[in-house]
Amino acid sequence: MNIYEKLATFNVIETPRLILRPLSMTDAEDMFDYASKPENLVYVFPAHHNLAETRATIAALFMKEPLGKWAMELKATSAMIGTITFVKLDERARTAEIGYTLNQTYWGQGLMTEAVRTLAEISLTEFGLCHLDIVVDSENIGSCKVAEKSGFSLQENYKALNPYTKILRNFKRFRKVNQVEHE
Repeated sequence: MNIYEKLATFNVIETPRLILRPLSMTDAEDMFDYASKPENLVYVFPAHHNLAETRATIAALFMKEPLGKWAMELKATSAMIGTITFVKLDERARTAEIGYTLNQTYWGQGLMTEAVRTLAEISLTEFGLCHLDIVVDSENIGSCKVAEKSGFSLQENYKALNPYTKILRNFKRFRKVNQVEHE
């Protein structure tokens, strides 16, 4: 079974407090709730100006090619509180980079760490990936902590252009390696 068949099989993933599932247009208001707040998006993408922009983003970035992209739904409230995605996926090399965004209201509760740990475990075991990366702006202390608490190790520090602002920034690359592959 190839990676895309595996992604289709695991299009819904459950954690103790979350359901990771495909995005839909019904998520637009929940996404706009955090995607419209610049303070929530300092290290990710420019803030959305209106609900129509959020709906267009959901259609183009999440629904057009949905495999490897999940909405994070909080079980307790059924609210969509963020996303977790394979930003890059190399089927041939069997590697991926995880990216994520979380509504600031839910920061500091361990929810993103829970999602990243679960997705990493499935990616390395079920999907058979060799390794996963998380790339974060060096100043994004919260994301650095998520990577570390999820079992990722710092691989390198480097400078690169921020993909959204085109400003030269310092980044950290964290990596989690498939231990079975390296034994």
